[in-house]
Amino acid sequence: MSPDDPSSDPNKDKHLHVRVAEEHTSIYDLITEYLQVSGKAPDWYWRTAGRLEGTEGDNLEELLSSAFEAGAFISHDHPEDLEFRWVTEEECEKDRKREERGEQREAAKKDRTSLSHYA
Repeated sequence: MSPDDPSSDPNKDKHLHVRVAEEHTSIYDLITEYLQVSGKAPDWYWRTAGRLEGTEGDNLEELLSSAFEAGAFISHDHPEDLEFRWVTEEECEKDRKREERGEQREAAKKDRTSLSHYA
């Protein structure tokens, strides 16, 4: 098969999970660091993110753009803090169910709300 042949892509039916590798690392701290380095106002960002209800189009675009930029910053400046994994929908659902059982329940909720899906 040709390298340009999309059917030869082993990740064709998968999506990317990006997670913080260490449970002691906070995605919020990493994003705040990015905002500070880029000259953006972390307080404004977090206040806006906390009250955003989907009707504020201008703020939503700025938040999404900043989050995307923060992801690039973190992967460049802190690659050791991230874990990348291509998963199928089935693997994703199994992981989600396993994480939500027992002791991992709170960590799973926090992880999902902390930029765990990018694609």
